[in-house]
Amino acid sequence: MLRSLLTWILYRLGADPRGLFSFHDGRRWRYVDPMEAARTLWSLPGFESDKSRELIASGVGTLMAQGFAEIATAVRSVFDVAPASQGGLTELECRELLDRFEFYLGAVKKNGSPGRISSDATETQQSFQVPDVSGTKLVSGSGLTSDASNSASPVM
Repeated sequence: MLRSLLTWILYRLGADPRGLFSFHDGRRWRYVDPMEAARTLWSLPGFESDKSRELIASGVGTLMAQGFAEIATAVRSVFDVAPASQGGLTELECRELLDRFEFYLGAVKKNGSPGRISSDATETQQSFQVPDVSGTKLVSGSGLTSDASNSASPVM
């Protein structure tokens, strides 16, 4: 009971304890899986947010309009947002949503995942080879050696 109350409060404050990205689509608050949205955004043919931002920053009217249109089209496609004429977001709001989303992805990347994988488990599974000083033998991560003539095959 207390957990669901806390979750409800966090949702009302705009935070999601599950790590979903939240945004207002012009009508209501929505939540999306950030990794799914990022994959969809990155796979859009011909869309690069940096190039669209450069068009906006150019100060030339037609280029600015093109930059805003590219961003709005991408955001509406990825987040399934309607245009302002249908109760959705304006092109400026689409750009702000994209900025927030990319900032969110940067924060996730910077902070890492909440669950850390033990380095001991990953190190024992990896096999690596280091040449010894004489250069005639290779020493594997497990301490086993092999002949240099057999160095093309991995040491297990």
